[in-house]
Amino acid sequence: MRFLLSALAALALLVAPQAASAKSGGRATTLAERDSLIHGIAGAEDYVFVTEPGIGVATDGPRVVALDRDTGRQKAVLPEPPGGFKLPFTLRAPEEGKLVVLDAGGFPPQGPPVVYDYEYKTSRKGKFSAKLTRTVDFAGQPLAFAEDVEVLPNGEYVVSESVLGGLWLIARNGTIKPALVPTDPAAPLPGLAGCPFLGSGHTVGGLPFAAPGNFAPGAGSLAVRGDELYLSSTCAGGVQKLKLSTLRDTSRPAAERAAEIVTVAKRKYDLESLKGITFDPYDRSDPWIYAGDPFRLQLIRIHSRTGKREVLSKDAKRFNFTTATAFLPPERKRGDATLVTASDQEYRFATLNTGITSDQFQPPFIVAEYTPR
Repeated sequence: MRFLLSALAALALLVAPQAASAKSGGRATTLAERDSLIHGIAGAEDYVFVTEPGIGVATDGPRVVALDRDTGRQKAVLPEPPGGFKLPFTLRAPEEGKLVVLDAGGFPPQGPPVVYDYEYKTSRKGKFSAKLTRTVDFAGQPLAFAEDVEVLPNGEYVVSESVLGGLWLIARNGTIKPALVPTDPAAPLPGLAGCPFLGSGHTVGGLPFAAPGNFAPGAGSLAVRGDELYLSSTCAGGVQKLKLSTLRDTSRPAAERAAEIVTVAKRKYDLESLKGITFDPYDRSDPWIYAGDPFRLQLIRIHSRTGKREVLSKDAKRFNFTTATAFLPPERKRGDATLVTASDQEYRFATLNTGITSDQFQPPFIVAEYTPR
């Protein structure tokens, strides 16, 4: 829902089971079915974490839940921060026992984005517990809508902002730094800013689709591999990348550094937004970027060196507008990592799709697994 929430954020600023099909030979299955709309996902040895933003279809309000990795059953609910979650959006699990939550600040935005760090553990009796260990609040910073958070190899975080278009750094000590951020909102940064959607008369899953204000957001999903940061943008389509050294080099103007953003995979369709881009962190020899292709209700991968695309699954029931993906650790030595996905059906949400006049959700909301054969 990132691109559509961004559109509404921009407007607010202006006015105040098909069988799996895979070229790589994988299999798609259902891990869990949720009654509430889900959006973000992360995983670890024993758990899969998903965000429930609390909008659209929401039975329990905004929260983050922990699911059993093997059965998909709900094991626990993450304790809320003081004042509660506003819009828990995306997740990262950078190491066993640690979870990072990006709260986008509400819908419509009711406050600044906040990044929460949690530590969790399982007792000998199998009871899950978690505690909040750090809060990074973007209050006072010029962000309209935060899309994603990524953890860099040195422990820094990157946060993408898609309305004004920018990338922000959170240092290991919690200090916020504008990394690639426009100094003047009237002069957006190429490759990071939003723009009007291309074309017209779009349909998604058999429904007419139109974004509020016809706004295609900028910097969105993030993934890191080595010394490079990869990002996807609804405005630009495809996938782009830049050196981490370029991101950190604030001695040079942001516009000069933004010009060094390189296209990895070009836009293929007028209506395109690749979401939940990720690498397999358990196989450093794997050059592919895995992603949801939500406007086509499918799971794909993109070669990080050639830009070649492959469709992994056209299972429109399980990949019903996929917004987030994550790899789980292999369960056996030298085994393959499993990819899990969250899909939120947001094209069926009338608030976010002005092409329809009423909500058309088809619960449940599915947490899917894609397993290589």
